[in-house]
Amino acid sequence: MPEQPFSFVYISQMIDRVLAETQWDELAAPEGGPFIALEMLEDKQPAGYVRLWRGGRQSPLDRMVHMRLVAGPVETQLLFIFGRPETSMPHLHAQVVQFPPDGCVYNMDYLPRLDPVNRPDWFERVFGALRRPYRKATADSENSCAQAPANPALAVYMSPWGIASGRADQAELAKVTPCIDEYLEHYLRLANDAGWDEPDGAALAERDRRHLKLFFDDEMDPRAWNGVYRIIGEDKGRAVKALFVTPLGKPDDSPAQ
Repeated sequence: MPEQPFSFVYISQMIDRVLAETQWDELAAPEGGPFIALEMLEDKQPAGYVRLWRGGRQSPLDRMVHMRLVAGPVETQLLFIFGRPETSMPHLHAQVVQFPPDGCVYNMDYLPRLDPVNRPDWFERVFGALRRPYRKATADSENSCAQAPANPALAVYMSPWGIASGRADQAELAKVTPCIDEYLEHYLRLANDAGWDEPDGAALAERDRRHLKLFFDDEMDPRAWNGVYRIIGEDKGRAVKALFVTPLGKPDDSPAQ
């Protein structure tokens, strides 16, 4: 078997860790295999896939989505874990884009679910443990994440604790990985905790719907989404995007297809 790209290995190890610590059921395509197979728009050659998992009934996690998009020598690994919309469980976002000869960009963040002014207790619970790994990653001026400019249109829907690189390489990703691992481990501890229910779950779910609609809007990151559409077509690209914005619900609910 040929050696897998380091971006794929990196995200796959992250997924394996999540699957080992939390309850999931993977949803397959009707013919088996990943939930959505991706093809190049022009020649119908394989272009990756999307895998989809549903969280267990007692879990505060709703779904996990991994998109592997392959366009020639460039690989994009996009991973999201979503808390249930009626809870305040944060969402996790991780990404690595790999390009030759040894380049990449990477990021890791949680998407907040509540307001920091109204609920500073929630922010301390969710983000307090991230202060140390964030400082360690970004205080090193040799790491591109120490000075990578954020897209303010997107950043307002994320958190100030996000670790996001500029143009980096495999060596930098390996150097920052222990900090990113702390983000993942803290998230898994949160996912195994109770206390994510809120008094008005319906209002929280509506806020989450609007949050994700804005966050995944084409105009927020037009370069990224237009790139996806050019590779696999707009119809398939929007079908993929629907998995990011549409809750699956608990196991006895009907899955989103």
